[in-house]
Amino acid sequence: MKTLFELITEFVEITGNPVTDNILLWVIGILSFSIAFGIIGIIFDSIGIYDSDLMSDCHWFVRLLVFLGLSWLCIEVAKFINWLFSFQWWIYLIWGIVLILIVILSYWIKHKISKNKQYVEVAEQPKIEQKQEFIFSTKDRCPRCGALLVKRHGPYGNFYGCENFTTKGCRYTRKFK
Repeated sequence: MKTLFELITEFVEITGNPVTDNILLWVIGILSFSIAFGIIGIIFDSIGIYDSDLMSDCHWFVRLLVFLGLSWLCIEVAKFINWLFSFQWWIYLIWGIVLILIVILSYWIKHKISKNKQYVEVAEQPKIEQKQEFIFSTKDRCPRCGALLVKRHGPYGNFYGCENFTTKGCRYTRKFK
């Protein structure tokens, strides 16, 4: 007849190597049993149950449940650690990085294209306006400093003011026609 440990090792495969799996299961079993034994004492002490009949009936059942739960959790953690160090993990990592880079690159290209369209529209617009609006004669220049006269709006309406008003302080103005 097989022992419980032999039955568990038949159904649980962590690394695929039977010797390594047996060693890991022994370590997991010892750790789970030790933790389960200590936790139950702490739980019953914190609840305040000191009845020996209840504790003797309940302790071993609860210890068994905690032991099985911890053993299962430790086996799953060991499987995950084994998976992390397997070759398939690197494949998933590489594919994940490639997908993230594709998403970032497509967003960046889309953003650059839309940004360039805005610059093209803005860059073309002032050139057209310059040809139409900024043809100056000598009467469109300030007689004091020679700078261009710019259309401005003040409290008494529209007027032409010297372009050097803000930089050099020229205060020449002329009525708007």
